[in-house]
Amino acid sequence: LLDCISTKYKFAHDQIQSAAYNLIPENERGLWHLQIGNKIWTSKGAEQEKVLFMAVVQLNLGTMFIKEKEQKIELARLNLRSGESAISSVSYPLAASYLKAGIKLLDEKCWKEHYDLTLKLYECYAEAEYCNGKFEDMEKALDQIFAH
Repeated sequence: LLDCISTKYKFAHDQIQSAAYNLIPENERGLWHLQIGNKIWTSKGAEQEKVLFMAVVQLNLGTMFIKEKEQKIELARLNLRSGESAISSVSYPLAASYLKAGIKLLDEKCWKEHYDLTLKLYECYAEAEYCNGKFEDMEKALDQIFAH
């Protein structure tokens, strides 16, 4: 069922992984993702950039379990870093998904309390959607920027 590779384990087949995942009740999956993302990010050491995407994907899957505003802001920052990195790698659809996830973590007060972060998320999102040819989404992001 599992293959041991060095000190890491991986499922021998995708269907085994899927079956194991389906054993977790749906209403608990997000919490598991949040815990996994936190473990990945807190044990990153000097390999921040290597684990950034992996940790952020897991954390984003658990956002419904994040209650504290500062944790949401920190995850929005990580989504911004991931989005900027994806833009620099010319992976615009991936960048847009990270940036949109970061924006969803913000509330209306963020324009006042975390202006620079909020502005940068919307700017990068508009850029990514422009490059994706999604001009309506780009315009909505720009409208938010101009409104604040």
